[in-house]
Amino acid sequence: MPLQALLASLPGCEATLPLAVVERHRLVGASRAARARGVQIGQSNATALALLPTLVVQPRDPAREAAFVETLALALAALTPRLVLAPSGVLLEVGSTLRLFGGLRALQRRALALAQDCNAQVRLACAPTAAAAWLLATSGSVRRRVLQATSCARRLDALPVAAIEALLPLATAQRELLEALGVQRLGALRALPRAGLQRRFGTALTRVLDRAYGDAPEVHDWFEPPERFALKRELLQRADNAEVLVAATQALLPALTGWLQRRWQAATVLVLRLGHERGREPAPDTLLWLQLSTPSRDAVQLALLWRERLQRQVLIAPVYEIELLLEAAVPDGGRPGELLALPGQGEDERAALLDRLVARLGPQRVQRWQPLADHRPERAQRARPVHEAVTPAPADPAAPPRPAWLLPAPEPLGHDALGRPRHGGDTLRLCSRAERIESGWFDGALVRRDYHVAEGSDHRLRWVYREHPAGGWFLHGWFG
Repeated sequence: MPLQALLASLPGCEATLPLAVVERHRLVGASRAARARGVQIGQSNATALALLPTLVVQPRDPAREAAFVETLALALAALTPRLVLAPSGVLLEVGSTLRLFGGLRALQRRALALAQDCNAQVRLACAPTAAAAWLLATSGSVRRRVLQATSCARRLDALPVAAIEALLPLATAQRELLEALGVQRLGALRALPRAGLQRRFGTALTRVLDRAYGDAPEVHDWFEPPERFALKRELLQRADNAEVLVAATQALLPALTGWLQRRWQAATVLVLRLGHERGREPAPDTLLWLQLSTPSRDAVQLALLWRERLQRQVLIAPVYEIELLLEAAVPDGGRPGELLALPGQGEDERAALLDRLVARLGPQRVQRWQPLADHRPERAQRARPVHEAVTPAPADPAAPPRPAWLLPAPEPLGHDALGRPRHGGDTLRLCSRAERIESGWFDGALVRRDYHVAEGSDHRLRWVYREHPAGGWFLHGWFG
């Protein structure tokens, strides 16, 4: 846990950076790169540095470990509402959610995937009691999944007696007494006379054994997530490019989705705060906003959007801290599953595409048209932000066709001897009757036009008009 909590602040450096965590001048954690060069857990700080002068040594930080465990608990809250935080892990009561996730094996795979998304390497165990599951997970037992009480008791009996220290640390005199008695397994410890065991070791040891074996009830303080989601992570290495920030942000998203699922909500507006170095001339924090067209709590979609957003962000200074905040959310109870696809189910894909375009190009470059009550084509709509609600215009089946591409300004056209419009050296063929638009007298911008659909020799359809009466021809739009 000390090493994993530290590596969470160094995304992507676990395999390459020789890193160690020290407490009281002894190593309590070492990365794979450090162990490959001779560094071992338990060595003194001086010995490790003598073996590997490039070793990066960091002191153990209990606050960082507690924050890492809470982040993992928020991510695992997507599996069950009943969680307990422990100093080096999380306990989950999953009896009520096994059927929801398709059984224990499927739920364990889901838990492993969530832990890996948080950059955590976990060891899972399952048992009828929380104390038994914790002993199986921390003792190094090969078989760590048991569902029946009788099988659980046999499995616990075979564990070494030192495993009990994961629940109750023993004093040195108590360890020496157990060695003198020749007690090596929990089964042998439990078989000792209870009165003598309580007299020599106190009642706490027997209570722990009773809870692990299911002979006494367990009482837990269930984890309650904060009312407002705000998750901060300090980067121990400066981030000069988007890739490091993307990896660090993606590690926070499982906690966000777990928080949202726990509260049956979906995010609509997210904020990522990039904290820069605090020096003589500190740079102000950079705030990145992500507004979703459709509320979502899908970690894959959010990771993709943040990647697009961060890759186009120019950093004013190196980043040393990030904080993910949920600015706005809406209630979301999920969507019912259907055997056959229903009409309109493609709206989610369309909304996801819009969110990707906004994240990549910026909100000012992705807009939608809002219809206006004006007959003049150039004033019949206006551009609005894509995330702003727009009232759709009522469909008129008898309305004449309108082009998909309207030119910014009408383009003057020539005409032949018969008065027919010409474009690109070709005479256009009028394919429709004249549609007269006469409006604008009320605002001083009067137009009097006769519109036609025209086809050229390239078989492309144009939208042309002639000024009335007997004016020139203009190209105003193209049909798709």
